[in-house]
Amino acid sequence: SSSSGGGGSSTGSHLTSQPHNLLPIGLDMKGAKRNFFTDNNGSLSQSSMMGAHDYNLMSDSPATTPAHLHHVRRMTIVDTGASIKQQAAAINKLHESTSGNVRQRRDNLMSRLSNHWKALATELEEHRQDIVYLLMFYVIVIVLFLERFVSYSFLSEHMDLRHVMGFGIAITRGSAASLSFCYAMLLLSMCRNLMTWIRNMSVREYIPLDSHVKFHKIVAMTALVMTILHTIGHCVNFYHVTQQPVEHLRCLTKEMQFSGESRPTFFYWIFQTVTGTTGLMLWILCSIVYVFAHRQVRQRAYSFFWSTHKLYYLIYALTLLHGSSKLTGSPRFWIFFIIPAILFTIDKIMSLQAKLWQLEIFETECLPSDVIAIKFARPPSFKFLSGQWIRVACTAFRPHEFHAFTITSAPQDDYLSVHVRAQGPWTWKLRNLFDPTNLEYQKMMAKKKWAKKSGPQAVANGKELAVHSPFHDKLPPRIRIEGPFGGGNQDWCKYEVAVMIGGGIGVTPYASILNDLVYGTSTSRYSSVNYKKVYFIWICPSHRNFEWFIDVLREVEKKDVTQLLEMHIFITQFFHKFDLRTTMLYICENHFQQISNRSLFTGLKAINHFGRPDIAALLQQVQNKHSRVSKVGVFSCGPKPLTKSVTEACEKVNKRRKLPFFLHQYENFS
Repeated sequence: SSSSGGGGSSTGSHLTSQPHNLLPIGLDMKGAKRNFFTDNNGSLSQSSMMGAHDYNLMSDSPATTPAHLHHVRRMTIVDTGASIKQQAAAINKLHESTSGNVRQRRDNLMSRLSNHWKALATELEEHRQDIVYLLMFYVIVIVLFLERFVSYSFLSEHMDLRHVMGFGIAITRGSAASLSFCYAMLLLSMCRNLMTWIRNMSVREYIPLDSHVKFHKIVAMTALVMTILHTIGHCVNFYHVTQQPVEHLRCLTKEMQFSGESRPTFFYWIFQTVTGTTGLMLWILCSIVYVFAHRQVRQRAYSFFWSTHKLYYLIYALTLLHGSSKLTGSPRFWIFFIIPAILFTIDKIMSLQAKLWQLEIFETECLPSDVIAIKFARPPSFKFLSGQWIRVACTAFRPHEFHAFTITSAPQDDYLSVHVRAQGPWTWKLRNLFDPTNLEYQKMMAKKKWAKKSGPQAVANGKELAVHSPFHDKLPPRIRIEGPFGGGNQDWCKYEVAVMIGGGIGVTPYASILNDLVYGTSTSRYSSVNYKKVYFIWICPSHRNFEWFIDVLREVEKKDVTQLLEMHIFITQFFHKFDLRTTMLYICENHFQQISNRSLFTGLKAINHFGRPDIAALLQQVQNKHSRVSKVGVFSCGPKPLTKSVTEACEKVNKRRKLPFFLHQYENFS
């Protein structure tokens, strides 16, 4: 027992100098989280020491205790005066501790309130544009509702509608005014060419263009609420009207004629009037659109979402017809509708020219992680910026169904390319179509080779090719596009310091951006901005899933003569708890990086990290390094958990209230 205790105390002194005894594994620099591997020997020795010590204490049983310690007499002498003084001192001490606790609680409460206020101020500052525009939207919606509601409730009789229908007419007219404004905003929020044009103007700083889809959804839900109110109001109106005599109805409206003395029933107003039938049809159409626009349905059946959303043409036509009978007043929907409709029509006409192009496919390649790369012809006079996106359709199947993809080719290239990850039915069909093991693909490639041998006339003339070709199928598939449209990542060139974060297939925008960056800085294309540094963070499960992007990074490093770009790669798919294999990989990578200044796995100068990055720590390092810059642009693209973590990191760093301030713009790939 004594030897065990001695060994325990020596081990205890050794552990005191190294209280944690942890071995750091993984990169602890440039924003990487510290990953720790517990030293089992140290932990076991510490637990052994503690066990031996506790055993000694517990072994002091009566059987082993000396006999003179068994019976001990205790004598207590009480001093009354000293006791009173001790009690008074104890009371004073208790009073001081109580007041100290109250003071500490008050300080903690004030500190908590101060932290909450700083967090709220940071949140409001970061989302001030969204908040202002939402506030403006809802103020207009409420004012329009109240103006019509008060007018029909108190100001004028409007052909005795108030006496006949009660407050139902006020609800109907108020919700109709708000609904008209919402329908107009739905059109404006989908004018993509207009928003792309605004992005090139100075006014873009005051308009949250990246939130136009969210705004579209909020407006749609507000329109749904107003539609329900409008329907309830009409049901109340029709019920009250059915209780009126026929002579009162003849005075109520001049637009409708009632023959005989029988009063029209509730079903008459619903099914035999223009207002009722168009309203019922609008309810059915809107229900279909809203159901198929739900996120779960949209992800699993995008073709149905796309087809049902095209019903908006019919919805707007029926809405114009809905008020033409002037049952409760003159229609006012056209006042809100006409200007957005003109802008939306112009926007569609601008996209129509690009839709008519059927572009030849130069090259396709099936890549790991179910990704397919498609390189196709660039239309004449087609201009775009790195970070922008296009809508793509394939003539081989569903030629009128377009899907959005980021352009991965650089603006200076003479072709266009996209990288598509197969996730839904349409993308899987696209990948399977160009799969080299597919027989249809082999026929298509043979047809393409025959067309090239036959000369340009055979390629241009579809009928001649169909007649003389040994393959009597239709022409090889081609690509149809719509765009380009502006995205959040295209604003990278407006910041002196930028941080770009891509996760998974979300790196596709940066294939174009990084090539454009090194090309533009070497040719003084972006001489208007004094670039200081661009940090690129790539988060991926493993290198082999995105080997094509490593080739892109290799070309970018060769062209980056100004050393403007700093890249880091984070590998998230490592073995559980950093086993021996992962530890050796890290040690070899770190050693090779120090010797050759290149990665052992990729051959790039970019540093490889194991684990997920600590974005907040990385941004703090950028903040400390570039303290003289007022704003840093943070751009992220990938799944929602990634962009959400980047948003939280920006909010955390911005709470420090130090320059530079981080502005986050992101795109979600799902």
